[in-house]
Amino acid sequence: MGRLAPLKGNRLLDIGCGTGEYTRELAQTFAAVDAIDIEPERLELFSSDTPSNVTLTAMSASTLQFPDETFDVVTMIEVLEHLADPVGSLTEAARVLTPSGVLLITTPNRRWPIEQHGVLIGQRRFGGIAAPGLVWIKPLHRRLSRADAFSARDLRRLAGDSGLRVTGVTYMMPPLDSLGEGSRVHRLLDRAEAGRLQSFGQTIVASLVVAL
Repeated sequence: MGRLAPLKGNRLLDIGCGTGEYTRELAQTFAAVDAIDIEPERLELFSSDTPSNVTLTAMSASTLQFPDETFDVVTMIEVLEHLADPVGSLTEAARVLTPSGVLLITTPNRRWPIEQHGVLIGQRRFGGIAAPGLVWIKPLHRRLSRADAFSARDLRRLAGDSGLRVTGVTYMMPPLDSLGEGSRVHRLLDRAEAGRLQSFGQTIVASLVVAL
């Protein structure tokens, strides 16, 4: 996300903060952070180790309980794909952004061939590797998967419908942390992430601003 916009400012809203792994990192460069999630049990886990400048609230992305033009930065990290009404939630994010603010999103990339949230085949749940390429067939993917995936074109369409404008897009290959830093696979993926194959990365990262 830092490739697309400065990760610092006065106020940050982290939508779908979960147990706070990303929020804790982001909080180091903001004066005040509001972190929200729809699952209270995740917030309970986060509350055991919450930075002093972070306020936790159980709240839905579709009905943000904040005044207009409150936040310099809004983040939605691996959240958009789970929303029943992405346009409604993005519209709310646009409402609470300051005029110079930025919304930063990470979400599964539809060009990546492996579904990242598993698939339902019959009555059984399988890992995405059981159905390679399923994510490229939108109607079937939406029926069998627990979460959506997006292309850059999809994000631009959603942005336009939400009063936003996409200002930047980049991609991430899978981190594969279990392999350890410096592995040959890591080096290959880093090369792909920086080269022509980057648009096939596992994750799409986008910056959006309020459309004028």
